Amino acid sequence: MKKIFLSILLLAAVPCVAQTLSDFETGMNEGLTYTLPDTQLDITVEAECITRTPGEFGRYAERFLRINDAIADESKEWRLTGVKVKSVGVPNSNKRYTVALAGNPMSCVELTEKGLISAVNRKGIEPEQQMAKSTPAKRVDARQYFTEEILQATSTAKMAELVAKEIYSIRESKLAITRGTSENLPQDGESMHLVLDELDLQERTLTELFTGRVDTVKYISNIKFTPTQASDTTRSVLFRFSRKLGILERDNLAGGPVYYDFKDLKTVNIPTVTDGKKKKKEVKKEGICYSLPGKALVKIYTAAQTLFEEELPFAQLGTVEVLSRNFFAKDGSTKVLFDTATGAIIEIQK
Repeated sequence: MKKIFLSILLLAAVPCVAQTLSDFETGMNEGLTYTLPDTQLDITVEAECITRTPGEFGRYAERFLRINDAIADESKEWRLTGVKVKSVGVPNSNKRYTVALAGNPMSCVELTEKGLISAVNRKGIEPEQQMAKSTPAKRVDARQYFTEEILQATSTAKMAELVAKEIYSIRESKLAITRGTSENLPQDGESMHLVLDELDLQERTLTELFTGRVDTVKYISNIKFTPTQASDTTRSVLFRFSRKLGILERDNLAGGPVYYDFKDLKTVNIPTVTDGKKKKKEVKKEGICYSLPGKALVKIYTAAQTLFEEELPFAQLGTVEVLSRNFFAKDGSTKVLFDTATGAIIEIQK
C-alpha cells in the first residue's frame, strides 16, 4: 500500500484564463510549447459550527413570554455537512511538447495560465465562477433598543419585564401595519417592507435576550493530492472530524477518521516492463499531443456513511496520444476542445 501525502489548505479559487505563452521555452523557431496535465483531486470538506448561548433574561422566558425551551447552557457543536471532489490539472514537466506555428493549420492554440493546452482553433471553456458566500444574519446590540425606563430598572427581573413589554409593543406595531390600521402607515410597498424588516430585527434581537442565541458558522477546508499509478489504497485516513473540535489533521486522534479508497481500474493498457526497462511509446511531434486518461474509483467515507463515491478520469493513469496535423483542415476550420483537468479531447468540430 502506498502512502499519499496530503495537505489541508485554505480554500483558494485560482481561475484559468487564456494567455500568450511567455514562461516556457520553445523547441523550434516560431513554435509554441504546451503542457499536458496530471490530474489532481481537489477535495472540499464542508462543516458548520453551531454555538448556543443563553440569553441574559433566560430565567424569565417562561414567566414573561411563555417560552419554555430557552437555551440554558452554553454549548458548541460541529457537524460535517458534505464533501465535494473536483478534478483539476497540474502541469507535468515530462509532458511538454512544441507545435510549429508558421504555415500550420493548428496555429491558433489556446493555453491556460499554467501552460496547459485548452483548445485549438477555438475558445476553451471558461473557468467556473466561485459561488458567492452567504451573508450572515445581521446582528446588533440589544441594548440600543432599551428605553430610558428599561435602563433605569433597579433589578434584573424588572428589566426583563420591561423588555418583554417592549417586545409585545413591537408585535402590535407590526400587526397594525400589516392590517392597515396604523396611524403612521408607510406610503408605499417598499417603505412598508423596510419598516417591517426593522421591526423584525428589533423583535428578534430583544427576544434572544430570553431565548438565547444560536450562531451557525460555515467552515471549508481544502485537501489536494495527485495520485500515481502506484497509489492504490484502501481505508486510508484522509482527515479526522470531531463534534467538539471540527475538521482535524489525519494524525490528530482527537477526532474520528474519515477514510478514502483509491483504486486504479486499469481501463487503459499501459506499456509493460520487459528486461527491466519500460517500453515507452514514441510520440510523434507532428501533431497535437493529448491524454487518453485511465479511470480510478475514488471513495470517501466514515464508519457510518459514504460521503463520495465515483469513477473519475486521471491523466497519469493513461497514455499520451497524438492527433496528426494531417487530421486538421488546411484552412484552420478543424476545432478541438481539451479537458484541462485530464488533457483528454472533449470535442472535435471538423
